[in-house]
Amino acid sequence: MLRRIVDFYRLQFQVMREWQPSGGSRIRRILATLVISVVSLGGAVALTPGFDMVPGSPIIGTLLLGAIALGLLNLLVRPVFLGLFAGVSVIAVAIATLVFQVATFLLLPRWIDQLVVSGPLAALVASLIYALVNTILVAIFSITSDDSYFAVLMQQLAARRADVVRTDKPGLVVIQVDGLAEPILARQVRAGRVPHLSSWLRSGRYVLDGWEALLPPTTPASQAGILHGNNDGIPAFRWYEKDEGRLMVANHPEDAMVVAGRISNGEGLLSNDGASVGNLFSGDAARSYISMATIKDKEQGLGRSETFLSFFASPYNYLTTIVLFVAEIIKEYVQARRQARRGIEPRMHRGMPYPVARAATNVALRDVSTALVIEEMYRGAPMIYVDYTDYDEIAHHSGPERSETFDALDGVDRAIATLEKASVHAPRPYRFVIVSDHGQTLGATFLQRYGKTLGDVVRDLMGGGTTVHESAARVEEWGQTNAFLSELTQAKGVSGNLARTALRSQSSGGVVELGPTEGEDAPPPTAAAERPDLIAIASGNLGLVYFPRMPGRVSIEQLASTYPGLVESLAAHPGIGAMLVRSEAHGSVVVGAAGINYLHENRVEGVDPVAHYGGRSREAFLRLDGMSHVPDLSIVSLYDPVFEEVAAFEELIGSHGGLGGAQTRPLIIHPADWSLDEELVGAEAVYRQIRRWSERHLDHRFGKGGTAEPLPMPEPLEATAPVTPQAARVG
Repeated sequence: MLRRIVDFYRLQFQVMREWQPSGGSRIRRILATLVISVVSLGGAVALTPGFDMVPGSPIIGTLLLGAIALGLLNLLVRPVFLGLFAGVSVIAVAIATLVFQVATFLLLPRWIDQLVVSGPLAALVASLIYALVNTILVAIFSITSDDSYFAVLMQQLAARRADVVRTDKPGLVVIQVDGLAEPILARQVRAGRVPHLSSWLRSGRYVLDGWEALLPPTTPASQAGILHGNNDGIPAFRWYEKDEGRLMVANHPEDAMVVAGRISNGEGLLSNDGASVGNLFSGDAARSYISMATIKDKEQGLGRSETFLSFFASPYNYLTTIVLFVAEIIKEYVQARRQARRGIEPRMHRGMPYPVARAATNVALRDVSTALVIEEMYRGAPMIYVDYTDYDEIAHHSGPERSETFDALDGVDRAIATLEKASVHAPRPYRFVIVSDHGQTLGATFLQRYGKTLGDVVRDLMGGGTTVHESAARVEEWGQTNAFLSELTQAKGVSGNLARTALRSQSSGGVVELGPTEGEDAPPPTAAAERPDLIAIASGNLGLVYFPRMPGRVSIEQLASTYPGLVESLAAHPGIGAMLVRSEAHGSVVVGAAGINYLHENRVEGVDPVAHYGGRSREAFLRLDGMSHVPDLSIVSLYDPVFEEVAAFEELIGSHGGLGGAQTRPLIIHPADWSLDEELVGAEAVYRQIRRWSERHLDHRFGKGGTAEPLPMPEPLEATAPVTPQAARVG
């Protein structure tokens, strides 16, 4: 124990010598911190009964001496508490930190005669007020950040752990910016936002390219393709499996585990000692945190992480999170009212519980994910994949190109800057790839436009007496938060026990379920005799319609016999642009209001409903058509090519899952010296490209223990062919 404390002090003084904060010199940063400490101590004196100054004392001088004393105690004594309790638990560190803060305020009058404290209760209140005021001022003036002294100290501590892999062989960090389209990022670079990514691109060190997301452009399908090279059988964010009579939801742990078992061949992107952070699937990672498919795996999760110790190493970290969490909720209400007051259209209701979900993703989970990635970099993990959902979350509710959405994108940009800075001190060099899983497309919803849901429209056209199950509840926004809390409840020790106690009423089978759940939208019965006549599921502007009492994939001829005029009436609806259905005579066809595209016969009658969506829409329909569990009717909403807007079948004005606009145009940012080997069409192509880059440039191998053979190179691209459908190079 004594040796550990001595080593901690040695490390601390080393960091003091080497610490070089960005945005100014150490002296300027220290002076700014001292001024804030003086003001915070003054707030504690003014607001705490029993903590005061002797009458007639010089106010500024007394507060300055007190602030210096507090700073020295934190600098010199706190490492003892960390050394003593870091090996016990997160809760032990937090309690020790709180006790230390109270003790420092009790000791202040012994060194500074002008200060008076009446007892432990006054010291406790004063320390909390001091920390709260300090936190608010630091947040307002952006004095501290992830390159603060204590952040760097804890990073250096992590680098000295026993299981660190030290090598000159580069590792790779893949950062998924959920929901960000390539053309939207390109516009933000031109507009002067996302300064860190802009500096990457304008310097010529990195290149921005686009790739084509085929149907469905959703996180489950794209992430399965990118992480495992296989996304078959994932036709939407949620879907119905008629053979089992089961409704599948990608961010339900049981369903995610089932899907992961189907798509994994052991050669995932993270299969050779990689780490997964905040994803739906693990990519066969050795260590997986806040990942939906591994929540119930006792060998995975936050229980394996030491990152919470660094979070509680500073007494202000958790207060900072609380303050910023509350501020984010307030900001959401202000921005929602401003949007309504200005008459901005389209817009949607943004009340509770969404503000809490926004604060969770935009504040707490972003910081936790960043800390976990840094921990893995300091472990020397060869491959790390992290998903930041901030932008996607706000874009759903505010719109993909609104000011509050771009504020969230700037926050992700700062997190990326933090990761790059932390990588400088990692035990191996790191390269970075930024990728998105899909884009988003704006538009007033189907219900807003027509006053009915898609399920209502189909039911009415089927005639009376129809039983309907409709799934359109917004479950996506709570997925990562529930994954984090679920893993927290399964952690060992005092921390896990407290979390389990606090969240017992919101937990079922070890999984925390906050926010709207399928419990409000109960799954349909599995027994064939009890199934409804119709199941309608919303996935952005893609509607999945199943007739569960009719076995197999229902054909257009069967529908014409059972529900005459249904297909024709749906195709004529102004909110519907195209409809994929199987024909017994012609194979799969896409039906529109004024024409039919016979996909398998490669011919069109009348006006092509597929060409209206542009890009690789025919290829997208063929991809969906070839999936297992494809719905009986796959309905894509209207698309306005002038404003690039769609009509989502769920209540989100920023949507993805179908066709039209930027939702099928995600991005990939890669080192300029890494060239693309093939057109990136479909998420599986992104998997192949990142894997080949890793094999070629990083000498990394995949599969358990690196036993998988390298992927063969594709046929060379023609020199005149575009590398990607929406390639963009900034610089």
